[in-house]
Amino acid sequence: MYFEKIRGQRFAKKYLSNSIKSNMISHAYMFEGPSGVGKNTMARELAATLLEMENLFNSPDYIEITPDGNSIKIAQIRKLQSDILVKPYKSYKIYVIDEAQKMTVEAQNALLKTLEEPPKYAIIILITNNKESLLDTIKSRCEIIKFTPIPLVEVADYLTQTGVDKNRASLLANFSRGSMQKAIELSESEDFHIMRDEVQKYVETFLTGSMLDIMDIQSSIEKYKDNITNVLDLLVNYFRDIMMVKENVDSSMIINLDRLVFIKNMSTKITYSQLSKIIDIIEETKNKLRSNCNFNISIQVMTLNIYEVIKW
Repeated sequence: MYFEKIRGQRFAKKYLSNSIKSNMISHAYMFEGPSGVGKNTMARELAATLLEMENLFNSPDYIEITPDGNSIKIAQIRKLQSDILVKPYKSYKIYVIDEAQKMTVEAQNALLKTLEEPPKYAIIILITNNKESLLDTIKSRCEIIKFTPIPLVEVADYLTQTGVDKNRASLLANFSRGSMQKAIELSESEDFHIMRDEVQKYVETFLTGSMLDIMDIQSSIEKYKDNITNVLDLLVNYFRDIMMVKENVDSSMIINLDRLVFIKNMSTKITYSQLSKIIDIIEETKNKLRSNCNFNISIQVMTLNIYEVIKW
């Protein structure tokens, strides 16, 4: 059986396993889905199976391309185009382009020429968490395989097997939103619980503090600049939990279940409509920061917008 080490992704595993068994391997794949759910691991295991090698990085027939700085540049694709003309030592030559959404338009157009007429031994795997950033002509020449969040019970089970306490494993799995990579990072982080406590204070300040108190959040968040995605995810999770409490959902749906008293208290201070708007504001801020918008301005606009929603 192939891909046994990979958690979740039943469709992707079955599809690729059948392709291997029937010897119907495509020249181009696009593995698309959230970060940390097994796309890279799947690409490497597929390559290891086809090349019949345990240590891929000892093989001249396996090449990974990653962003050079903030993007994958045309020079990197041209290097691929030169290398792909050299015949493999075995049956295949496999290229994995990680974070493919970061290819420049020039790089994508160059890659398109290779995808249109690849050598019969070539396999190109594009890994992305945002296929909409790629040219339609690129997507049309790839078999797109969708990767989904890993079931939380499987994430928690894995963490427990690595020695994480069962209750903590369940909490981290909820915060991971199905990303095994994120769950592992959180389990190894000494700052996670400190960060979570501080984010809870932000929530309380947003809902009960003055404008000056709320504006102070901006300077406080600045120290988490390198970890801003986790901070904003924690904020969303708290406001989402407050929304869940207002809907009287089953407690199993609450992510911060160990903070239920706090969440119930905060739920009396805000309306459902306000919560929905605040979550949208935070998600929009995450998108802006992913697009390399100015950090301080983005956080300032976020705090002002949240203040306006709550106070008006």
